[in-house]
Amino acid sequence: MASDRGHGITHCDDPRAAQLSGLLTRRRQTLGLTVEQAARATGLAEHRYTALERGAGHGIDLGGLKRVAGGLGLTGQPRETFLLLAADPDVTPYDLVERRRPSIEELAHIDLMEPNPALITDHAWNVLAANASVARLFGDPGRAADGDRNLVLWLLTDGAGRRFADVDEVRADAVARVRAALAQIPADATLQALAGRIAADPLGAGLWRSRSPRLPAEASARRLRHPLYGEASVLVTTSRLPGGLQLIVHHAAHLIQSPAPR
Repeated sequence: MASDRGHGITHCDDPRAAQLSGLLTRRRQTLGLTVEQAARATGLAEHRYTALERGAGHGIDLGGLKRVAGGLGLTGQPRETFLLLAADPDVTPYDLVERRRPSIEELAHIDLMEPNPALITDHAWNVLAANASVARLFGDPGRAADGDRNLVLWLLTDGAGRRFADVDEVRADAVARVRAALAQIPADATLQALAGRIAADPLGAGLWRSRSPRLPAEASARRLRHPLYGEASVLVTTSRLPGGLQLIVHHAAHLIQSPAPR
């Protein structure tokens, strides 16, 4: 099936190519662009863009495809669909996440969570932001070296043992989360580095061998020891944010706002 330069040429016997061609053709026409203009917008030679719009995305690496998506203003689900259709078959949705820093709104949100300790990590539990309650209760992540601002690695320290009465379960769950994440995206260099550091730690190595990968729970009860207010059960929740970020909140307001024991 052929068409003029203003329309895609699809491969009728290849549903994936047909979907890719249809998506790009509709997007280009929505923008009111010719093939030549779309090629310039995406940074591709015209013949390469024409081939891509026909459904032949092979030969363009993931970085190049992301630039095409940016040039055509594809965001959200249409962007992910385009990348999955155009990329090599072994590319997974986890490869498509645009890693980023927390936004101003997200930073303000964790401040509003006070007095609940709240922090934002990347997909490998590197702490990117934390409110003042985290610093008061667990220690200030900003004082640690860049490579050591990791929640899972901190849980393997004596400091975590002083703060969690059930630290053995907390540690085992954290290591299991890393194993589960690495099983989903085994080529991720950041997770690989974290796994290597866990394996190099005697405590972490034992947990790595003993715990099978599992999907992380969104919420769990933990026994938290507060230096002023004593020990109590708190709910710890993990929420997924765009860009592979995680919001982790220790809901301890009921403990912190209670009268301190004399």
